[in-house]
Amino acid sequence: MMGPWKLCRIVWRLFLSILSAWLLLALLWALLPFPSGGQDINNGADYATKTLLGGKILRRVYWKYAEVPDGSRQGFALDYQLNISSRTLAVSGLEKPIEIFRHASAEGNGHTEEVSATARAGDTDGANLPYFPEADALLLFWQIHQEYATVPLRLVWSTQEAENVQKFDILLNDQGHGDNALLSLTMKGNHTSTIRASFSPEPRSSSPSSTYPLRAAIIRALAPFSILLAAVFGPLAALFGFLVSWMFKGICLGLVVSGVVAIYLCYSGKRPHELVDMLGDELQKVRDSETMRKWRESDSAERGAAGIPGEQKKASTETGDDVV
Repeated sequence: MMGPWKLCRIVWRLFLSILSAWLLLALLWALLPFPSGGQDINNGADYATKTLLGGKILRRVYWKYAEVPDGSRQGFALDYQLNISSRTLAVSGLEKPIEIFRHASAEGNGHTEEVSATARAGDTDGANLPYFPEADALLLFWQIHQEYATVPLRLVWSTQEAENVQKFDILLNDQGHGDNALLSLTMKGNHTSTIRASFSPEPRSSSPSSTYPLRAAIIRALAPFSILLAAVFGPLAALFGFLVSWMFKGICLGLVVSGVVAIYLCYSGKRPHELVDMLGDELQKVRDSETMRKWRESDSAERGAAGIPGEQKKASTETGDDVV
């Protein structure tokens, strides 16, 4: 049968193992590099084109305040994935993919639709470290808080007949942004290999680093145990903070007293050992004062009175022994 101490040791070792794994993951999360892979070249257009034509997910963070149930966040994120064969674009937060060049004709030139996308929203603070790239920080913030914002979008299909270019734009459907597209796609003729993606300078946007997916997986593993640690060590942290506060106050008081003593020595012309001797003399005067003498006498009398019964008992015992 397993005893209580053995069970405690097993639980303690399990806790230490989990804590060690947590610390290792935390170090990995903090020290991983942030390779951009040329994502910022040409405002991310080359990277976006390569990603979409490769059938991969293009993740983009936009720095435009987004309203969430508890207030607002610094920005929001949308994911895009292009299906070359069907010429459709899947946008995160929309129910179905968009046929990107379906209205690209003389009759449908300038066709517009209004939709609303549910976008991930976040800030750059929280558990993020100061040197994290903004796009990574916002998405990692979202991994913990899981907040969404409704983003109104305007979809525009157009053609440039002189150059035989078809164009599809996703714009913010609000005042102040005009024709600044969140994402623009162009295609020459009917050749999908000529599809090019681009972003407008405003609102400012960027893509996360290539190590973001790994960091996201790490933060999902760290979050539950971090909550447990906060629950366990929260009261201890409060006590530690209280003690540190009082220690700081004591140090400040010591510095003030030292400053006063230094000023006194400076203006009185006395040396430190003279001040010590003077304080010693004053303490000796206090010890030799009438009040202290009476206090010592009363204390001695109380101790003597407390010792009398014991002495009487001892004397009685000795007398009884003599009689026997």
